[in-house]
Amino acid sequence: MRSINIHLFFISLLLFPILVYSQNNYDWKQFGNETGDYFSAPIHWDKSDILTFGLIAAGTFTLTQFDYSIKNEFSKINSNKNNWLMEAGRYWGEPIPSLALSSILLLHGISTDDETTRKLGFEIGQSFIYSVSVTSGLKIMFGRARPSTESSASTFAPFSFTNSNWSLPSGHTTIAFSLSTVLAANTNNNYLKVLAFVPALLTASSRMYQNHHWASDVFLGAFVGYFTGKFITDLHKQNEVDPRINNTPLISLSLAF
Repeated sequence: MRSINIHLFFISLLLFPILVYSQNNYDWKQFGNETGDYFSAPIHWDKSDILTFGLIAAGTFTLTQFDYSIKNEFSKINSNKNNWLMEAGRYWGEPIPSLALSSILLLHGISTDDETTRKLGFEIGQSFIYSVSVTSGLKIMFGRARPSTESSASTFAPFSFTNSNWSLPSGHTTIAFSLSTVLAANTNNNYLKVLAFVPALLTASSRMYQNHHWASDVFLGAFVGYFTGKFITDLHKQNEVDPRINNTPLISLSLAF
C-alpha cells in the first residue's frame, strides 16, 4: 500500500496501512444515496440500537445533574484559557482540519487514481457533513445556555437561534470524534486506533476547560461524532461484502477498536 505523502502537521495520523475497498465509487451519487441511508437509519434500528440510544440519552441526562460541579472543578485548574494543549484540542474540533484533510485527500485520490486517499477523503468529508447537520439540529432544538453565560445547567430555550443557547451538544467534540473515528477505522494497527482518539479527547477536555460547554454537552457530542463515523465506515465495508446492501444500523453496542 502506498503511503500518504501530504505535508501537514497533523497528517502523521494518516500514515498508516489503509483498508481499500474497490466496490465503492466514492462519488456524488454514492454520497446522495448514503445520505438517505444515514438520516433514515433510525427507522431500521433493532432492539440493540434502541437500547444504545436509551443508554446515551440516560447518560446525558445523568451528567446534567453533575454539570455545575464539574464546571467548578475545571475552573479551579483553568489558570490559562489559552493553554497550548487545550488550544490544540480545540483546533482539532474546528471545521478546518476535517475540511482540509478531506479536500486534499480527495484531490490527491482523484488526480492520481489512488483509491486509498480518495476513500479516506470521502469518508472524512461525509462524516463531517452528517455529524455537523445532526449536531446543529440538536443545538437549535434543545437551546441550552452555555456555561460561559453564567446561566444554570438547567437553562433551556428550545428552538433558539442564538449561539449562546447552542451548548448541547458540543459541535467541536462532534467534529473531533467524527474525524478520529474515520481515521481509526482506516488502520489495522490497534495502537494507531487508540492514538487517533487522543486529539478528540483533548478537544472534549478543552471545551470544558475553556468554559464553552458543560460535561453533558461533550458527552453527547462525542457519541454523535463517533457513531456517525462508524456508520459511514461500516457501511462502506458492508457494501464490499454485498454491494446490494445500502444501509446499516446507525448505532451499535460494539465500541471495540
